[in-house]
Amino acid sequence: MRSAIAIVCVLSPLLAPAQQPDVVVPPLKGNVRSVGGFPLADAEVSVEGITASVRTDARGDFSVANVPRGIHAISVRRIGYLPAVAEVDVPQNGKALTLVLVPARTELDTVKVRARVNVLAGVVVDEHDRPIAGAEVALVGDRLRASDTTGTDGWFTFGAVRSGPVVLHVLKRGYVGHAQSVNLRDWRGVVVHMTTIDTTLSKSRQSILSGLGNTARHVWQETQARLDRRNVQAVIITSEELAPLRDLPLGDAITRVPGAINLLREMQVTHNTACILQNGNQMIGQMSLDSYDTEDVEFVELYPPYMKPPSSVSFYMGIAGCSSAGSAMMDSGGIFYAVVWMKN
Repeated sequence: MRSAIAIVCVLSPLLAPAQQPDVVVPPLKGNVRSVGGFPLADAEVSVEGITASVRTDARGDFSVANVPRGIHAISVRRIGYLPAVAEVDVPQNGKALTLVLVPARTELDTVKVRARVNVLAGVVVDEHDRPIAGAEVALVGDRLRASDTTGTDGWFTFGAVRSGPVVLHVLKRGYVGHAQSVNLRDWRGVVVHMTTIDTTLSKSRQSILSGLGNTARHVWQETQARLDRRNVQAVIITSEELAPLRDLPLGDAITRVPGAINLLREMQVTHNTACILQNGNQMIGQMSLDSYDTEDVEFVELYPPYMKPPSSVSFYMGIAGCSSAGSAMMDSGGIFYAVVWMKN
């Protein structure tokens, strides 16, 4: 009996489950630069959910340790510059993170102190980071429409902007029309990059690319009407929210965006299928949102089946045959509409 007991005592440690090593998440790393591409030292970098902040070194590099796994918002501030914000999935898996700061104007501090409102300002530049003068910059958000024209420094400014998703629409003859979505939480600085149009193309093709043609302007007017008068049940997903999920198909990415949590059931019921309108007037019809690569999408308008869709959407999608597809798509008998806007 004593021998048996001795054997058990010796073997029992060997039978115990091995202790799992702690999973070490690499530090969150990135770089902060100016519009011209110069590194910015001494910029303060904060990560949502992390108490301590860090500062960039002489090369503009930063490293934040002990950031939990998941999606986090990063904000960067520096004296003389407007704040910048980005969302990133931790761990980064080798993906580079670069944040660009836009120089602030002295009058912006006065606006912020006096009115306590969000300010969205920035600069429009070409492929070589040179400012573009005379660009038409339109802003649309919840109950908001505004416009500005860039000066010789490429600068534009919007004050009294509500928090939430907003879209910048930028036009300039000779350049490809550009839309840029922003998930605004506080005052922000952004950089808008425009691409020069190939002058060897036909005049009609150049007009289409510039967004200055009659059809493009009409589509944008319809979009403005939808975005600034949208029902509270409608959801706008910006490219900033989609950025950390860019490796996923679009439908899966949307279900992981906090702003779309109320649509999770509908997305599950339809298996991410919707009646899709692309770029405001291209009638795709019934298709899975997972057919799109998230990294190619600038923003998405989502109209769930329990709300009446905007007239411009129902008009286009009625032509595409979606008006008779409701019972096949949803157990609730409704139609899920999505307007998908592609990046240039």
